[in-house]
Amino acid sequence: MKRTSLLALALAALAAPAFSQEDFDDAEVTLGVLQKDFDTNSSKFLEYRDIPQGPVAPQVSFAGKKGRWRYQVMGKDVTQKDQRYFGFVDNGTVRLTAAYLSVPHNFGNGGTSILRPTTDSNWQLSDALQAAHQGAIAAAPSSSVNYAFLSGLVAPSLAAAPANVDLKLMRGRTNLAFTVTPGESDFEVGVTYFHERRSGTRAANGTSFGFGNVVETPEPLLYVTQDVALNGAYKGDWGTLRAAVRFNDFKNSFDTFSFDNPFRVTDGTDPSAYQAPGSASKNGPAFGRTALPPDNKAVTESVGAALKLGESTRLSADVTLGQWTQDQDPLIPWTTNTAIVTPGGENAVTAPLFATNAGGEADTLALSAFFNTRLTDNLGVTARYRRYDLDNKTPRHRLEEGYVRFDAVWEDIPRITVPYGYTSDTLDAFATYQLGAVGLEGGWKYNRMKRTFRETEETTENVFRIAADLRRDWLVLRGIGEFGSRDFDGYDAALAEEHSFISEPGEVALPANQTVLRRSDQAKRDLTRLGAQVEVSPGSGKLSAFASYMHTKFEYNQDPVVCEDVDLFTGQAAFCPGGQQAPLGLVDDAYDTFTLEANLAASARINAYAFYTWEDGDILQTGRQSGSTLNFNPNDVWSSNTTTKGNSFGGGADFTLVPDKWFLSLFARYQDIDGNNLVSLRPGYSTSIYGTNPLLQQCASGSGGTPCEIPEFDDTTFTNATAWLRYQFAKRWTAAVGVGFEDYSIDDAQTENAVNYMPASFFLQANNRDYQAWVGGVSFTYRWQ
Repeated sequence: MKRTSLLALALAALAAPAFSQEDFDDAEVTLGVLQKDFDTNSSKFLEYRDIPQGPVAPQVSFAGKKGRWRYQVMGKDVTQKDQRYFGFVDNGTVRLTAAYLSVPHNFGNGGTSILRPTTDSNWQLSDALQAAHQGAIAAAPSSSVNYAFLSGLVAPSLAAAPANVDLKLMRGRTNLAFTVTPGESDFEVGVTYFHERRSGTRAANGTSFGFGNVVETPEPLLYVTQDVALNGAYKGDWGTLRAAVRFNDFKNSFDTFSFDNPFRVTDGTDPSAYQAPGSASKNGPAFGRTALPPDNKAVTESVGAALKLGESTRLSADVTLGQWTQDQDPLIPWTTNTAIVTPGGENAVTAPLFATNAGGEADTLALSAFFNTRLTDNLGVTARYRRYDLDNKTPRHRLEEGYVRFDAVWEDIPRITVPYGYTSDTLDAFATYQLGAVGLEGGWKYNRMKRTFRETEETTENVFRIAADLRRDWLVLRGIGEFGSRDFDGYDAALAEEHSFISEPGEVALPANQTVLRRSDQAKRDLTRLGAQVEVSPGSGKLSAFASYMHTKFEYNQDPVVCEDVDLFTGQAAFCPGGQQAPLGLVDDAYDTFTLEANLAASARINAYAFYTWEDGDILQTGRQSGSTLNFNPNDVWSSNTTTKGNSFGGGADFTLVPDKWFLSLFARYQDIDGNNLVSLRPGYSTSIYGTNPLLQQCASGSGGTPCEIPEFDDTTFTNATAWLRYQFAKRWTAAVGVGFEDYSIDDAQTENAVNYMPASFFLQANNRDYQAWVGGVSFTYRWQ
């Protein structure tokens, strides 16, 4: 079904009759009936929309003018969950605008869980079943507590659980704006209000009791975000001054989410409990608790000006200051596990916390400036500057005695919280020169990023741009090239993690991550971007076509880097001769796209169009597996080459079968996305690191890449087609009948398994996969003036 955006509604309002026109009243009402049929319970079919089974009101609109007052009210899909409204009243001095947008989000249908909700924010398992699982595990030899044992243990309960967990939420957004321009004054003042409510569920993050026990559950949502802004502007022949203040408030009705441990009814702990249930431990908590997004507030003040300096020069600047706070919600206790005690001997459940709340506080600064001038009729210069500074003033909280890991065990490792911040400066300057039909452009873009508590203190990137275009009556050609590089003064791979540990004087903490890893947002890299566009409209202009190609590639520096702190790892220095190795992380990231569009106005009664898009993404990255101790063995490096190729094509046509009577619209589209992941290991990899997996052994032995390929890597196909036939059987009446077809399929090795319990994890397995659907409908539209 064709959708109309709020932007389109706004443009329709701007196109309303001018004040000078005679008074009028227009109205249009469309009513109809829809019927749908689909073959699966997949949420993908109605992921962001609603298609009722029965009566619908696709559009209702009223517009008019009386004296100096104009008004318009429009509603789209007013009987549906994805309904939208826009309206305004305006008399030239006062203007009130209102808009409402409702968006359903359907993430998955028919999920299954071994837990059941007792409240929106608490999912539990019966004590009897928890006790039975705990008893069976306790009676079994530790060596036999493996996946096969646990899978058999929970299988009857999962088989009996109803498939009735739907992951879905509703989002409703309201925008109000009131503007006053007194008389012929150059002043304008206004107030805006924004309200968004999100309610429902989504797949939970963090519901885990350790590496050996993850439980996926629906996370409850009831968010309300409100935003009020006061703004004003003064306009003169020399330009405009503007100022505003904004208040933003976010509230979450749910502070925490609790979930039972399927394998224990009583609390227990030991040094390896975070690996339970398994051969290493059978302990752990009876239930877990996680904090949900906390309430927060923000105040923003801004001032700005746009100045006209002579006939050909423009200068504008804006400064915005923000104050963010998150200091209302209390911190949750150290743990839910009553068996855990602190190093000081206190019960961790009731032990005092390091603070009552996070005390979150940050100041932001956004500064932007724009300058444009024409030095001659043919030569122009433009410069843009932007600074964004996030000054995180949240206090650093010291966890002197350590923390609780996965509600399972106290880790006597002192930690300290890290208030990350950054400053970004961007300067973009370019010049344009018009030489007859040829336009030339040359420019430079500079970005500097300063970071706190990261591996680098500062990175800088320089990008140079050249472009040219040729314009004729029927032809437009444009080409662009960008070439740049990013660099840093120094990279300390262990610095970021060291900021979160409290070390005694002289004490050296062992790095937890690969010290030769270069993170993609900070690593040295080179950029190459090439593109071209062509637009043609020959002859009478009935045929027009557009084509574009763009190639973007980031190449990350692969020069050897220092194996930091390798001397701290006994026996590891032998794997890092000379103290350096090739870096790990992204090697290159390339993306190519080609688009072709054509439109043919064959006659006054026929208009046809077609399009084609080709996409090719190619990402190569390297990594190295480590156990409990950092591994520098170069033989254990793996590489992953992920490619994504896409082809989309389609077209449509609009026909006037009988002038002023019969109209036909056709549209069809097909999209195919083919993903692939080629994993490679080096010969001689350590079986103690990777295990004895035959697939990985074949990769390492060089017997061929095919066994290491994952061809079903987010492969999707989508086909849709629609047809609408309209008949205007009276001056004010139009009837329409339409039909639509959709076919969606996905193949993905990582997500297509239909088992609810896999090694160490419970999954909801909510359905968001293949579907095939038909939609048909009839409608009647009445218009009057």
